Amino acid sequence: MPPAIRIASLNLLHGIDLRSGAIDLDQAAEAAAALGADVLAVQEADRAQERSGGRHQVAALAARLGADWRFAPALLGDPGRSWTALPEEDPGGPAYGVGVISRLPITAAHRLVLPGGGDGHRAPGATPANPGYDREPRVGLRVAVSVEGRALALTTAHLSYLPWRGIAQLRSVTRQAAHGASAAVLIGDLNLPRWLARLTTRRWTNPKAPPTYPSWRPRVQPDQVLARGAATVEAIETPARTTSDHLPLVATVRLTA
Repeated sequence: MPPAIRIASLNLLHGIDLRSGAIDLDQAAEAAAALGADVLAVQEADRAQERSGGRHQVAALAARLGADWRFAPALLGDPGRSWTALPEEDPGGPAYGVGVISRLPITAAHRLVLPGGGDGHRAPGATPANPGYDREPRVGLRVAVSVEGRALALTTAHLSYLPWRGIAQLRSVTRQAAHGASAAVLIGDLNLPRWLARLTTRRWTNPKAPPTYPSWRPRVQPDQVLARGAATVEAIETPARTTSDHLPLVATVRLTA
């Protein structure tokens, strides 16, 4: 039988545990471990940020899970204050972005630049409920993982909450995620209604899942998994255990050829 793997998406909310209101990466790691995923896609992750204790959150989670990892900065600086867009080479230092943590071998990784964003700062008076105009740069991270000798192109992304910008970013990331891949999966926080994402990506399957946001009373499904080519989504779960404002999304994906 063709091999299947568990792929999970986790919006980390830069490590905040909503039960305490404090940064608690240990609790986030326990929730991530409970997912039993072969590959974990992470969004809203900090690197060397003062607000999260200066830790490289993707690397720290990977160490707890005993897995390989890759990280793609979306911006340099502090996403809650001011930032600059990433130059061609990552200079290190404080950053914010997306990551992939994998128990399977990662054979390649590419940062995918998406349209919109640039140097900027958080709008005055912005809050999570009223974040103001979205100036943040957005990126995807595409990795190649080996599944029993078969190649899977797996991409994660965190898109804009502005629908017109999110649609442009979704078109860009799906084009880059599918390029040259016989089996491709895109999973992450797309920040778009599923019906709109499906209209934008007709060559991808986008199966329905239970709502994931907000985690305490889920009503919408911004977290989605899309598949194309020799990758088929067989099942989706939304486990209730989380520290974030999003429930995790866990997909069983089978490579069919």
